[in-house]
Amino acid sequence: MFFLLTANLALAAKKPAAPVGPPCVAGTLSALVEASPAVAGKAWLELANCDAAAARTAAPDAWKRIIAGPGADAAAVKAMELGLGEAVRTWVDTLQPDEKSSFISGLGAQCTNAAVPAFFAESAAALGDKFWGGRWYAGLAGCQAPAAVTILEGGLVSQRSDRSRFKAVLETLSRNQGKDALPRLEQGLSAESDAELASYWVGAFADAAGVGSIGGLDVAAADAAAGSIRTLAPKLPPLSLETARTTLLALKHEADSDAMAAERYRELQQLDGTLSYGLYVKKVATCKKDTRAEVHTALVTNAGRTWPDQVVARAQPAVAQYKWHLPKDCTGEVVVVASKLPLLDKAAFVAFVTEQDQELQKKNPALKAKAFGEAPIAL
Repeated sequence: MFFLLTANLALAAKKPAAPVGPPCVAGTLSALVEASPAVAGKAWLELANCDAAAARTAAPDAWKRIIAGPGADAAAVKAMELGLGEAVRTWVDTLQPDEKSSFISGLGAQCTNAAVPAFFAESAAALGDKFWGGRWYAGLAGCQAPAAVTILEGGLVSQRSDRSRFKAVLETLSRNQGKDALPRLEQGLSAESDAELASYWVGAFADAAGVGSIGGLDVAAADAAAGSIRTLAPKLPPLSLETARTTLLALKHEADSDAMAAERYRELQQLDGTLSYGLYVKKVATCKKDTRAEVHTALVTNAGRTWPDQVVARAQPAVAQYKWHLPKDCTGEVVVVASKLPLLDKAAFVAFVTEQDQELQKKNPALKAKAFGEAPIAL
């Protein structure tokens, strides 16, 4: 009897202890142990929904096996809620670049859960420069929480020396705040002393207005952004005025985009504020007995709303009216060339025509072109 009692006690001592916690712990814990990496995230999430303490205990081993996927994303958010941000960051480092990017972008859309912006803030502090180099901040574009703005504002300061990062952070901040970012962009652009960075501030107005976003252009924001650019244009450096041109086009403000030409070339304006260009129209024609050439030149004037690369197209109606004096049996292509920059005075126009004459002569040494001066063209 004594022997049997001793044996029974020994067997009882070898049985695993029953899990502490709700009845669901045993089953969910067992399922987690047996789960494949593809479903391990879902299994851990079920354990966490059953009992937080058991999930915290199991987390170190579980998150070593979990792989990317919808179940893992939901599990990661739950882990943040349980204060396991470090485990999530360690797990993210194991993901492939495309998996990491997808996870971070999707995470930003869940910022209504307070644990998510808190996780971003914690990660920015914990990772330091790796937070920016690893593009964690990209997830903040859709994270509508004060913490996101605070992080991105900090990035504008800490990442200023890395121009590509600075630009990306500025774009992210602008997309995050939308129309509300406009006062901040005005402030930043007004205070910017670096010409290249000033061009980034200008371009960010398009991001604030939703250009290229899934939601599409915010017309009210676009109108306000265009107004801001118009107001600041007189003080902007040339490089950022080039950006202002394309940004205004993206904002659907074509007239304002054209008007930036006057600001861009303000040092080449005439006394009345207009811009002048040179136009050189040539035709080298193959005739029945020989080859001939004819040239027409004209000064193009405009109210500062035409860029150099727009002159040829806009002058076409006037060019189409030119009369050619070549024999009827001559065929050739009409080529129109405009000066690369506005011309300050008559001497600059003469220099432009002379340069084009020399270029024509260089390509056709045996030809002597007939030249005709045309009346100025007003665009």
